[in-house]
Amino acid sequence: MFRAHQQVEAPLRKLALPALLCAMLCTVAQAGTEQQSINKPTVYLTFDDGPSADGVTERLLDVLARYDATATFFVTGARVRANPEKIVRILAAGHGLGNHTHSHGNLTLLGDQQVQNELSITNVYVRAAGGPRLSCFRPPFGSTDGRVDGIAQRMGMRSVGWTIDTRDWDPYIDKNHLATQLQDSRDKSVVLMHDGPKSRWRTLQVFSMWMEDNAHLYQFEALPECTQPLPATFAKLESTLPPYKREKITETIPELIAKLRSYKFSLEPEVVAQIDGRLSKQPGQ
Repeated sequence: MFRAHQQVEAPLRKLALPALLCAMLCTVAQAGTEQQSINKPTVYLTFDDGPSADGVTERLLDVLARYDATATFFVTGARVRANPEKIVRILAAGHGLGNHTHSHGNLTLLGDQQVQNELSITNVYVRAAGGPRLSCFRPPFGSTDGRVDGIAQRMGMRSVGWTIDTRDWDPYIDKNHLATQLQDSRDKSVVLMHDGPKSRWRTLQVFSMWMEDNAHLYQFEALPECTQPLPATFAKLESTLPPYKREKITETIPELIAKLRSYKFSLEPEVVAQIDGRLSKQPGQ
């Protein structure tokens, strides 16, 4: 009996040693990967004056998704009113959202009530588009003072500036200058770019090329003070689908839920119940 036990135990020991070594090496490799990620500088990419009407915002979102990067979008009320469907897509991808006033005026030149109106109108449009209550704002041109900041704080919003201005809004600045400004990114840099209100295809082109060459050197996060969870409802999830998908949802319930999970949605039981109820009303289900 003892000999038989030894005969069985010996091969197991031979298998156990490589398994143990593999586990140790895998753990070391994983720790090394995590350490590399920890050692990467954190950069906060920000985009002002959108969302755009010419597709730049969507293309920027595609670039960010390609490199698993998150950013913060400071939107104006006028642009949100014209492009409300893009608010949900920005938030659903995990990006931050901030208030950039309604009409992009210099707040320090306005009276108290006018400042409050500029901020509150944008908040109303964002909420109407399916967004959350905003917790940060960026004053146009960076022009602010204690009075303006105080009004915003009483409305629950913190003022946010930048450390690197790419000057992508300046038509006399060439692409090399934009790339050089991006190259100056350091740990905790807040980079200012634009996705509106005019055409920003040049910004998109330079940013896309820069990310291709440099994204592996950094980790990109949304500004913590601006990050907001998406209040998921079926209506908001459905609004991200193309029109032909809205006419009739043909997926089974498990398939649709799996697809939504792949879009980085966190589906709570009540949301699943909404999906179940909505699909049960579809013809042929």
